[in-house]
Amino acid sequence: MFKQFTIQRLTSALKSVAVVAGLWAGMMMAAPVEAAPITDTSFGIAGAFRLPAGKHLGNTNAIYIRNGGAISVYAPDSMDLAGFATLGMTGIMKDLPNLSGFTPISSFISLASGVIVDLNSLTIYGRMGPRPGFINMAGDVLIHAPGFDATAGVLSFSGTSTDNISFTLAVTTSAHTTPVPLSGSEWMLLLGMVALFLTTRRNVQGRRA
Repeated sequence: MFKQFTIQRLTSALKSVAVVAGLWAGMMMAAPVEAAPITDTSFGIAGAFRLPAGKHLGNTNAIYIRNGGAISVYAPDSMDLAGFATLGMTGIMKDLPNLSGFTPISSFISLASGVIVDLNSLTIYGRMGPRPGFINMAGDVLIHAPGFDATAGVLSFSGTSTDNISFTLAVTTSAHTTPVPLSGSEWMLLLGMVALFLTTRRNVQGRRA
């Protein structure tokens, strides 16, 4: 009789654990699959710009991209985004309407392949004008690409007024690794599993006593 009771309790406990495990597995399957971050990328973009009337690269506070923001890849990527930033690929880049009071620009760069670059900061490192003139800037970006996690990177912008007012820029990744914490729902389910285990253990020990 005692042996039968023990088997029943053990079977019941195993069923409870199986139910919780099933809930956990279901939540994991329902959760979006995390893609890999972009380990390494580097590609270059070129285009033409115009300045506000009467301004030059030494004193302008705005840069407007010509031809509806049209840009093209002139230095293709040979690493993670080799298939997404190829030579001659076209795209769109947004204007820089306020250099001194810069605010983040989402989808600053959009390539035809689906690569999107958000520009989160911008710093001017050098400038000169009028003609010949130049401006050198850099900023922090977030790179989005199909099949990859959003990955932090760096953008370097170089504009010149010596060859029909054109610019080139480079987008590269910045190497870093951050652990992915459990979400709130995952923590709650994990605590529930621990509580179920402890309760079942106490009940079994109590009946043995």
